[in-house]
Amino acid sequence: MTRSLLELMDAHAELSELLARHRDRVVELRFPEAVEALGRFEEALRRHMDAEERHVLPLYEKRVGHVIGGDPEFFRLEHKNILRNLAEIVALGKALAADAKAGPRQAHEFLAKEGLLMHVLHHHDLREKNILYPELDRRLDETEREELLRLCGR
Repeated sequence: MTRSLLELMDAHAELSELLARHRDRVVELRFPEAVEALGRFEEALRRHMDAEERHVLPLYEKRVGHVIGGDPEFFRLEHKNILRNLAEIVALGKALAADAKAGPRQAHEFLAKEGLLMHVLHHHDLREKNILYPELDRRLDETEREELLRLCGR
């Protein structure tokens, strides 16, 4: 059975779950735990992005090249944008956790600000699901796909 690089999207589902756990802690007003959960999300996100930057994108650039809506550099720029947004959210989360007076209103404000990060993540996920992995899938043989999946921990 031929495997697909879309299996790498499983990491996105895992990331979504980690982010949801963080947001659950915010809603529960457990801000220090929310920051810890956000840290776990960030670690997993950085591992996933590192695998894409080291293994997927160089191969994509070589085999696929420039595609409308899927230029290799666009994926790299999105990674940088996601990490920049995440750094701002981490800083806000730490400030929230340190504020003894923080309550429901601050939680709502925090989640609203985090909405931009979630929006960017969603669009990035769609671009990878609809362009990056399918385009690369079409250009790799089964052995190459297996090797790439292995390198990316799948």
